[in-house]
Amino acid sequence: MKNIIILEESIINKIAGGEVIERPASIVKELIENSIDAGAVQIFIEIKEGGKSYIKVSDNGYGMDENNAKLACLRHSTSKIKSVNDLFAINTLGFRGEALASIAAVSELTLITKQEQALHGTEVKVRAGKIISIKEAGCPNGTIIIVRHLFFNTPARKKYLKSIKQELSQITDIVQRYALINPEVHVKLIHNDNEILNCPHTLDMLTNLSHIYGRKVAKLLLEINHFESGIEISGFISRPEIARGYRTEQSIYVNKRYVRDKIIADALNDAYRTLLMKHKYPLAVLNITVDPSTIDVNVHPTKAEIRLEKPNLMYQIVFNAVKNALTKTNLIPERELAKKHVEKPLILKETQARYLDTSKQKPLTEINKYVELEKLPDMIVHGVVNKTYIIAETKNELLIIDQHAAAERILYEKFMEQYNNKQVSLQTLLEPLLLELNPKQAIVLANNLDFFKELGFQVEEFGKNSFIVRTIPSVFGMHIDKEIILELIHNLDSKKIKLDELKEEKIIKMACRAAVKAGDTVNLNEIRRYMQELDNRNIPFTCPHGRPVIIKLGFSQLEKMFKRKL
Repeated sequence: MKNIIILEESIINKIAGGEVIERPASIVKELIENSIDAGAVQIFIEIKEGGKSYIKVSDNGYGMDENNAKLACLRHSTSKIKSVNDLFAINTLGFRGEALASIAAVSELTLITKQEQALHGTEVKVRAGKIISIKEAGCPNGTIIIVRHLFFNTPARKKYLKSIKQELSQITDIVQRYALINPEVHVKLIHNDNEILNCPHTLDMLTNLSHIYGRKVAKLLLEINHFESGIEISGFISRPEIARGYRTEQSIYVNKRYVRDKIIADALNDAYRTLLMKHKYPLAVLNITVDPSTIDVNVHPTKAEIRLEKPNLMYQIVFNAVKNALTKTNLIPERELAKKHVEKPLILKETQARYLDTSKQKPLTEINKYVELEKLPDMIVHGVVNKTYIIAETKNELLIIDQHAAAERILYEKFMEQYNNKQVSLQTLLEPLLLELNPKQAIVLANNLDFFKELGFQVEEFGKNSFIVRTIPSVFGMHIDKEIILELIHNLDSKKIKLDELKEEKIIKMACRAAVKAGDTVNLNEIRRYMQELDNRNIPFTCPHGRPVIIKLGFSQLEKMFKRKL
C-alpha cells in the first residue's frame, strides 16, 4: 500500500471538480471504484431509503493503516497522484482520499479499515468534513465505509434528491454496471434488508452476464475479441432479435471504467445498420483497453465522460470490432412456429374465378358486400389488393382502405373505452409469459404492478428478478409480446414523459402490434365487420399514429384520368 500524501496546490486546482457528490448513486460509484482499486474480490453494498439515510460499502481489499486512514479523509489527499503528469495517465478508477473527503463533507462518515498483517484495525469518524474521533477497532481485513444522513448540512442540495424508488434505481444501475465488467469480484447489493443483486465470483464473463440478464439473453450474445492499432475491444453484443427500443442496456467501459461516450456508442449502433429497424438498439457490454495517456478522464466531475485523443480512429476500431462479430455469425433467428388457424383464400382469387371459369359465375351481389354505415359513407366492398388495401365504392367515389390502419383504430379505441371505464377485459394466457429481468428492471416492475394491472396485465413475482404474466388485455388477442412490457418498464424508469402520455403511447403500440397487418388475409365477412366497427369509433378516419385509414378517389377524377371528361 502506497503512502497517502497531501497534494500540491497546482494539482488541487486541477481536480477540484471531482469533489461533486450529486446523489447517493455518486457515492456508491466512488466507493465501488475505490474497492476495486484496492484489489477487493468481494464488495457488498447495503443501503436504506434509497441511500438517503444509510450507505455501507464493505470490501476485502488491501485496507489502510491508521495514518493513511486519517489522511484519506482529508481534502485533496491520494495515494495515486504525485505530479500534474499523473492526472493524464490514470490507470486506476478513483482517488480514495479525494472521494472520501468529498463524501464526508456532506454527511456523517465512518471509515473502518485493516491491513492483513495488522493486529487491529482503525476507525475514523468524520462529520461535515471534520474528524471527530480516531480509535482502534476489531474488524476484518479490508475497508468498510458507512455514510449516514447525506446532505444533512446542505439542505438546499438535499431537497433535490428524488424519491426512494428513483434513488434506488440509480444505485442499482451503477452497481449493475460494475458487476457486469468485473466477473472476478463478488458484488452484492441489499436495500432495506432485501437482496437486490448478487453476482458471485466467476472467471467466465458470460456466466456473469447471465446473473444479470438471465440465461435466455446470455445465450443470444456474441463474443467480441478484437485488437487493432494498439486498442483492444472485448465483451459481448446481442443478436438482432433481442434488440431493445432504448439504449440503456449498452454498457461501455474504457480500461474497465464505465463511461458515457457518444463516439463509441455511435460506432456500436452504426455497425448494426440495416440489421435493426429504426429506433432499435443492441444490448452490449464492451470494454476498450487503451493506453491511459491517450484519454482524459477528468473532463467530467464524476469521470463519467472521457475525451479521446483520436476520436475518429476509436470510432472505426469499435465499428470494425462489432461489424466483424456480426458478419461472421449466422444471424438467422431460431424461433418456434406458432400453430395458426388455416385462413380462407384471398378474396381476389374468388373474384378471379368468376372470369376464368364462366360455369362458376355468380351474381355480383353474392360476391360483393353492401355495408350500411353512419359516420362513413355506405359502400360496396369488392375485395382486397396486395393483401393490404380494401377496395370499395360509394355512389360517387372509389375508396381505398388500409386494413392495418383500420384495425389499429378499432383496437385502440376499444381498449381506451374499457380502460377509461376501468373495465378492461382480461384474457388468461394458456402458457404464462416468463419475464427474466435484470435487477434494475425488476425493481421498476415490482414498484409498478398496480399500473400494469390497470392495463390488463396480471403480473406476479416468480423468484429473484423473474416475473410471470398471467393475463393480457383481451381486446388485443394473443398479440402482446415481451418487448412491449420491457419498453413499459424502461419508460416508467426514465420518466421521460408523463404517466398519462406513457399509457397512451403504449396502448397505441399494443393496438399496432395486435392489428391485422399488411399481408394478412381477410375475407368479405371480416371486412364488413371491420367497416361496421370502424364506423362506431370516435375518429374512424385515421389510425392512432395519425396515418389516414381511407383515401377516396372521385369517379369524376377517374374519368379525367382516362380522358373521358375534360
